[in-house]
Amino acid sequence: MSHESQPQVVRSYLSELEKALDGVPREVAKEITDGVAEELDGLNAAAAATRIEELGDPAFIAAEARTASEADRPVAMAQGSTVSGTPATVTPRTEERWYIVVASLLVAAGGVVIPLLGWIAGIVMVWMSKSWRTWEKWVGMLAPLAVPGILFLGSLLISAFAPSNFTWWHLAILSILFVPFLSGMWLLWRGLRKQGAPAR
Repeated sequence: MSHESQPQVVRSYLSELEKALDGVPREVAKEITDGVAEELDGLNAAAAATRIEELGDPAFIAAEARTASEADRPVAMAQGSTVSGTPATVTPRTEERWYIVVASLLVAAGGVVIPLLGWIAGIVMVWMSKSWRTWEKWVGMLAPLAVPGILFLGSLLISAFAPSNFTWWHLAILSILFVPFLSGMWLLWRGLRKQGAPAR
C-alpha cells in the first residue's frame, strides 16, 4: 500500500514513531518501523486504530528499543503493549512455524487423508491465524472450490460443441486433488515468507 493511500491514523502513527525513535540505532529503528508498517498495512482506519492502540505509544516503544539496544540484546516489535500496560515483546514472526506448516499441509493434503474434514480443519486453522492477511485466506479457501467449478462449466461447453471421451469429471477429479495442493503450498510460502529469519 502506498503512503498516500494509507489511512491518516496510520500515517500519523508512523510519523510519531519515526520521531520517537530518533537516537535509536538506525538498523534497529528501521526494523521496528518496517515491522509496525507491515502490521498496519492493508487495514482500514477503524481496524488500524484498534491495532495502534494494541501496539502502544510510540514513545514507549522507543524507550523499550533504547533499553534493548543498550543491553545489546535483540530488539523485538512491541506487539500487544499499551500505554499504561506492560509491553509484550514479539519478534516479527507472527506465528510459530510449526502452526503455519501444519495448517498449510492440511489445506494441501488433509482432504486426501480425511476426505473433506481434513481440508476444512486446515482452512479453520488458517482463518484463526494472524500469519496470513484476509485476502490470502480467501484465496486459499476459495481457489480449491472455484477452480473445479470453472473447469466443470468450461468442460460442459466444450463437450457441447466438441464431444470427446474426456468428460468433465476427469477434469473435476484432477482439479479437486491438485488445486488444494497448490493452494496449501502457496499458503505455506506466504506464511513462512513473513517469518523472516528462522526461529532462534
